[in-house]
Amino acid sequence: MPTLNINSITIDYELEGQGLDVVFINGLTMTLAGWAYQMKPFTERYRVLRYDCRGQGGSDKPDKEYTQELHAEDLSLLLQKQDIDKAHIIGLSNGGMIAQHFALKHPERTGALVLVDTCSYVGKLLELTVHSWIKATEAGGNDLRYDVLLPQIFSENFIENNEALIKNMKEFSSEINSPRAVINLAKASISHDLRSEVSKIKSPTLIIAGEEDILISPKYSKILHGEIENSELVILKDCAHVPPIEKPTEFNSIVLEFLKKHDYTA
Repeated sequence: MPTLNINSITIDYELEGQGLDVVFINGLTMTLAGWAYQMKPFTERYRVLRYDCRGQGGSDKPDKEYTQELHAEDLSLLLQKQDIDKAHIIGLSNGGMIAQHFALKHPERTGALVLVDTCSYVGKLLELTVHSWIKATEAGGNDLRYDVLLPQIFSENFIENNEALIKNMKEFSSEINSPRAVINLAKASISHDLRSEVSKIKSPTLIIAGEEDILISPKYSKILHGEIENSELVILKDCAHVPPIEKPTEFNSIVLEFLKKHDYTA
């Protein structure tokens, strides 16, 4: 898998397809492999950049907290290295937080913005939940962290009907993630708060939420929709925190239709 040196670290990435550029930004414990269901439909129309943020997957994991501003700076430099002047930006959960920071810092480089099960700020319940992940990781490593996280990120129906897939995802997550890096990522995510800034986002924005998301509840997506003037809100039924995996066909169709309406001139 190719890598690039930026901001004193090595970033793991994949660039596939032809056309206008689309960037996928991972959730907190996710890797670029988590967008596998999106690759075929999206690369038929776009050039797709997936990457592991610092602290994730195959990218470097320096032992310090990774602020959302730093993640956004990493993305900016990664795009520069690839000679990408502008891109549609899609971010899930923590990746959606990074996407907001990027869109605010680089509005001229942001095409359409897709924010998936994310928030403009971390409320008290969400903060306590993230602290429970940190404590679970400290006490029992990646395995215990995954067991604590599982019922918070997938719907009951998905868990009941995808036992083998979930087992494989747990094994992969435990193997690829560094417990220390997960803790650093989680600690940094708690400080996310753009309530006074997010209304300045002017990019056409699609906000997607799983109706059954108990981690970042749909109320956060409704708040974002109210804060971002040029936005659309879609609530997916029978879906929790990870629509690209739980409802890939529906997710892909909704996002592609939105992006096509807002394709920019290269």
